[in-house]
Amino acid sequence: MSDEKGNNRQKLLAIGVVIALSLLTVQVYGVLAGAGTQSLTNTVHASTGMTTNNTITVSGTGQVQIPPDRAILTIGVVTQATAAGSAVQQNAKTMSDVITALEGTGINNSSIQTTNYNISPQSSCCTGPPTITGYQVTNEVQVTILASGQGLSQLAAKTGQAIDAAASQGANDISGIQFTASDSELQQATQNALQLAVQDASSQAHTIASALSVSITGVVSATSSPQYTPIFTSLGTAIPAATPIVPPQSLTISATVQVVYSIS
Repeated sequence: MSDEKGNNRQKLLAIGVVIALSLLTVQVYGVLAGAGTQSLTNTVHASTGMTTNNTITVSGTGQVQIPPDRAILTIGVVTQATAAGSAVQQNAKTMSDVITALEGTGINNSSIQTTNYNISPQSSCCTGPPTITGYQVTNEVQVTILASGQGLSQLAAKTGQAIDAAASQGANDISGIQFTASDSELQQATQNALQLAVQDASSQAHTIASALSVSITGVVSATSSPQYTPIFTSLGTAIPAATPIVPPQSLTISATVQVVYSIS
């Protein structure tokens, strides 16, 4: 009987130890789980703080207007003949007369450059297999007319005279007029437009910073995109006598900059 009681006591003691160990395990797990959650939360906050970008991004624009000082014409001669040689000879004769007439208006030979020359066969169609019926020769030159310090009215007059002179000698493909300025003038105007664009961006950034009660501490990055589009005047295929030309009063050179400012 005594032995049976001793065994029961040992069993109860073992069960108590097991229960105690189980409770201790649950408590330790709870502590570890709580510590893990806190660590993850701190990591998220730290990561969020590091990715915060204290900047202001603005786009500024600037425009500069300059008068055109030259006109660029594309003048072509198109001839057709049953033989390629004949078409070439006719074209050469006509283009030579056109160039001589252009020089007679005061245009220097160095301002006339060939930009396209093409010989293409002409074929019949719709009545059977295509057969070559002749040849077409296209010869185009680019003509630059300078104002040479004169006003827009003189530039317009010289351009009209050049068109009339070329057409009177057989030029039959005059596509259009491009009004522009010298490379040096365009470069200087572009620099001025960029300066105005940067000033515009700076003004915007300081206005925004003042409204937000923050201070600009520096420039993180800046990009620019100057823009200039030459002005074209279209011409019809029929060129009237004393062709009137109305050049634009000014050319617009634009620039856009995007600037990222750091703030505190």
